[in-house]
Amino acid sequence: MKNEKECSCGCSCKKKFLMLGGTAIVAALLAFGACKWACCGTKTMVIDFERVQKEATVYKSIIDNQRGYEEKIQAQLGLEAGGLEQEEKSLAAQKGKLSETDFKKKALALQKKAMTLQQKYRAQVQQVLAASQIAASKVQAEVEAVLEEVSHKAGAGVVLNKAVTVRTGKKNDLTDCFIKALNQKVRPVEYPNPETVGQQLKGK
Repeated sequence: MKNEKECSCGCSCKKKFLMLGGTAIVAALLAFGACKWACCGTKTMVIDFERVQKEATVYKSIIDNQRGYEEKIQAQLGLEAGGLEQEEKSLAAQKGKLSETDFKKKALALQKKAMTLQQKYRAQVQQVLAASQIAASKVQAEVEAVLEEVSHKAGAGVVLNKAVTVRTGKKNDLTDCFIKALNQKVRPVEYPNPETVGQQLKGK
């Protein structure tokens, strides 16, 4: 959850922020592959994509890299937000000493700094998000090929995300086979530098 500190000058200095849902990105990509593919089999099988995210090396690598960048962003954001908080306290202490006009000018300047910090944070978040999407897209074709192979061997005509089912028997669960096959056949890819990704997006 987001946790914000409201300053007396009206700015909102973020102390903590919502970590990106990288697992959701991976799940969406995997689910896309699972839902769009069907073969001549007759069985309906399921895959627990939440487990795949945690246990398949190729996706775990993406998520771990993403979290590493998130933590760096959060640490830097905390430092800068702390600086704004100190400025806010200093300004509050001057309230009776400054003219109303000067106080309002300084308060407005502080608010602008807070807005700039928020914009910077949002841009960095989008860069990390884009980097994860790029990394996942690089292995999408390989993942779909493995899914097709595993499904074909099981005689599955339809493969669903286990999360959308009410009850599934173990014999209809391809999760273990899918994770094992992914770990054997799909190697982790290099995670793009989010800052570089951001520069490339700006250039488009």
